[in-house]
Amino acid sequence: MGADRARLSPARSLPARGRHAAAPAPGPSRRGERPRARAATGVRAAARRAGPVIIESILTTLDGAGTPNFAPMGVEWGDQDIVIKPFLETTTFRNLRDTGAAVVNLTDDVMLFAQGAIATVQFPAVPATAVRGVVLEAVCSWREVEVRSLDATPPRARVVTAVVHRGFRREFLGFNRARHAVLEAAILATRTHLLPAEQIRDELARLQVIVDKTAGPREREAMALLSDYVRTVPAVRTAPARR
Repeated sequence: MGADRARLSPARSLPARGRHAAAPAPGPSRRGERPRARAATGVRAAARRAGPVIIESILTTLDGAGTPNFAPMGVEWGDQDIVIKPFLETTTFRNLRDTGAAVVNLTDDVMLFAQGAIATVQFPAVPATAVRGVVLEAVCSWREVEVRSLDATPPRARVVTAVVHRGFRREFLGFNRARHAVLEAAILATRTHLLPAEQIRDELARLQVIVDKTAGPREREAMALLSDYVRTVPAVRTAPARR
């Protein structure tokens, strides 16, 4: 055949006929992309509006005589600065104002939060390293801080502190739902003068389910302490002493 050989085009599949014809392959759809783009924009906007991260701690301060005060308290967390917002009538505020120092103790022992929420307590502690203060013996890690500015506008002060020392004692094992449930129960126990009794009982019942499923002995004991406190709180409820 030589030069007269026919030149064939590459083989192509013939289009299917009838009702079994294949649908065309889907291509990019701008209409489908728009919701995803809007969702991503919404996430970024929400992130920009988000406030500071609040970390639950046991905040320790000393008065002029050197007596320690232990207060469960959420603080605005930062690597270099930590913001503390105590109510003006609290021992924590007076100690920060008078001594200018504190220790932010991070611990996974929720019994300390439970006890501190419903009573004025003293926990085992040792002297701090860089400030006039004390460090919990049951701490995982801690930050020693010094006051840089104090705004005493009622009802809560805004105390900006600088981290001057970091310490580590033991490993934080990880997140546990029962411990978080006990933390929420401890917060509820401090609000018995603000919230309806039925609402508190319902919320405690919901949290108890989590404790029953995931708690160890320490968490069960802490939850029982808080539940007993809420059940026996006086009918005429007053705010617990603020520390």
